[in-house]
Amino acid sequence: MQLLTVCLGLLLSAANAQSPNCNDDFTCFDDDETNIVWVIGSRTSTCSDTCDDFSGSSEYTCKENQPIFRDESFDRIAEGLGFTCKSGGCGNFNPGDMMWVSKDFKDSKNPSCYYPTSENYGCSGKTGNANCFGTRYNLMCACVKKEDEPPTPAPTCRATPDPFTCNDPYNCWKDDTADIVWVMGGGIFENCKSTCEKAMNKKTDFYSCKSDQPTHKNADEFSSISTGMGFDCKKADCFSSPSNSELMWIDKSENCERECIFPDEEEANYSCDSSVGNANCFGTRYTLPCPCHVRALDKACEWKCPDNSASVAPWPEDEDGDSCLERINYWRKRACEENWPECPPAGLPPYVECTSCHQCANTQSEYDSINGSHASFKRCGEMVQGSGGGRTCKDVIDSFVSERESTGICNGHCGPIVKAGCNTFHWGRTETPSSNGFHHYTLNWGNCRTDKCDAHCDSVENSDVACFASGIDTPGCSPGTPNSPPQSDPTGPPQSNPTPVSSPIMSPTDSCPSGESSMTIKIQTDEHVNKDKSKLKVKQRVKKATGGFRWKNVKGMSASLRKLKNKNVTRRKCLLKSKCYRIQVIEKKNAVNMGMEGPITVIFKDITKMHSSWSKRKLSFTVGNCSK
Repeated sequence: MQLLTVCLGLLLSAANAQSPNCNDDFTCFDDDETNIVWVIGSRTSTCSDTCDDFSGSSEYTCKENQPIFRDESFDRIAEGLGFTCKSGGCGNFNPGDMMWVSKDFKDSKNPSCYYPTSENYGCSGKTGNANCFGTRYNLMCACVKKEDEPPTPAPTCRATPDPFTCNDPYNCWKDDTADIVWVMGGGIFENCKSTCEKAMNKKTDFYSCKSDQPTHKNADEFSSISTGMGFDCKKADCFSSPSNSELMWIDKSENCERECIFPDEEEANYSCDSSVGNANCFGTRYTLPCPCHVRALDKACEWKCPDNSASVAPWPEDEDGDSCLERINYWRKRACEENWPECPPAGLPPYVECTSCHQCANTQSEYDSINGSHASFKRCGEMVQGSGGGRTCKDVIDSFVSERESTGICNGHCGPIVKAGCNTFHWGRTETPSSNGFHHYTLNWGNCRTDKCDAHCDSVENSDVACFASGIDTPGCSPGTPNSPPQSDPTGPPQSNPTPVSSPIMSPTDSCPSGESSMTIKIQTDEHVNKDKSKLKVKQRVKKATGGFRWKNVKGMSASLRKLKNKNVTRRKCLLKSKCYRIQVIEKKNAVNMGMEGPITVIFKDITKMHSSWSKRKLSFTVGNCSK
């Protein structure tokens, strides 16, 4: 009986210690010794939110820089909250500046506790989805009355940032030694191409992502940039390297020390096209540091080959041409010459055409001409679409521009034509014109979903609604070749059997920088490349920081061969002589016509390797310095 009385006394003591103004969703302990109200909140809220909400009066705030209690020093607080901590069952958890208490603390009285690994409690983290074999955790928070908490001084960092003025919410610093502006602060789904454009679109120079900027591998290499931007790098709690070896991640805080996650490959350039995505460490999100530099408008926008009409979007040679691409870029240039309100101070760079989706868009035009405009919307991966009729695409684009409002604003169908920044589009038209000579045109703006377009064309192959060429298809680009203008749009009906356009063959003797040599690959494809889903892959062997090697795609050399039936295909690029490269021609697993009659020829460092033909699904061989 005496033991029971003592136990009840402890429970009553803990209950009496509960803060009288603690809402039902929270568990609180008003600790007179530290003048802190300790509050257990939810897994989806930060301590800043918990302290603001638990009393219902917003009179409390999270105590910044509160030294942590752990083990025996926390026992008194745990007793006040009505439980006793036990060690967690997943020893590899790292809560950072948070303390986690398993959600069963009210029932078990002996919950699992994970103590912070930092020196002080934080206010901005969440436990989120962290769990140990299904056990979830709540957040333990240190709260004080607002009048008892002095204002938090601005952090005194190792270096004072020397900012380069740019748009909110971005932070920028100019490295005058390299003529690069480094930009951070983009959203988790934003890549460096859009970050460079959005951060500095009010300047008179056009800033684009510097795609040939080598990545930094550690904090020492990156220190001059982090110093310029006002912080030091520290080791990350969760990640050893980003998911993409061409990215670097920095946590989105404003702390003087920030988590910096460096790529693990020895030789790579910053990616302009990839984003962080949903990657997070128990609620900590990351942003990209982006290298940006000034470029002329017709040198600013880089694109993937062979999906697009050019590797770098140029102005058209024929300013009065009647193709879609020519007419769109005509109006973009004119809009800035006439100071339309949509033209930013640096101007509008030229569009590029997503040629890989043209045949898919042709099927949309056919379908919509029968079922009504936009009836096939999103079939080819587009998110913005315009439809119209005309003898040429020039007629359709001009009709879109005629929708400008009296104020000069280019809304409706006109808007995408003068959209700021680097952009791509694809178009389609009906196979035959109407009795008055009009085609139904479809303009899809803003993306180039080759995968989506190929999937649709595969699904309707050999049917009455199969994808088809228009006869005026714009050629796709080939890496290392000059940008060729699109063919003009004839006013008559398309030819039923257009002449195939082969990729231009480049001379392997073209000059390369010191230490590099031209690699030239020539393939004679067969008639089965579409059905067999044939593709060329070129990969470079790279060392991993953890030891060993991995194979990394060489930009601009790999290519799908599916649309290059019975053609001479050439790929060329200057590559490092000191590296090893693997050349592969691969077909789908259940290919009916395995192999090709060839030949395939690879020239690198004045050495020629040739396979006249092969009969297997995969051809693979190496060139270069592969003995090491």
